Amino acid sequence: MTAAANSRKQEQVRRQRRAYRLLALGSAVWIVGVAIVWLYTWPPTTQVYDAAYYAGQRDCRARYAGNYERVERCIALFNLQYLRSRNGHAISGFLVALFPPLLGWFALHIRYKLNNS
Repeated sequence: MTAAANSRKQEQVRRQRRAYRLLALGSAVWIVGVAIVWLYTWPPTTQVYDAAYYAGQRDCRARYAGNYERVERCIALFNLQYLRSRNGHAISGFLVALFPPLLGWFALHIRYKLNNS
């Protein structure tokens, strides 16, 4: 290998390392930022979910006052909706926090593999 080719390869490795370091720093800032926003929005969002859940329970008890089985099924439906909404909010926060950094790491990995093939 010639000196010029070796120098070019070393420069490419330096650029790759710099890109990984910048991505690591950007990923850390992104994840912390999303976590702060998510934690800030979590209490008001769960209050909305809780209010809808308890209003639905009251409605079930008023609507099906004489039929215990229907009241239980109706409450179970509101319980399912509550859990789905709350868990969906938690999972979407997790995905928003991790998807962009993982996409960046994947893109750098593919670029590295294409340059070295």
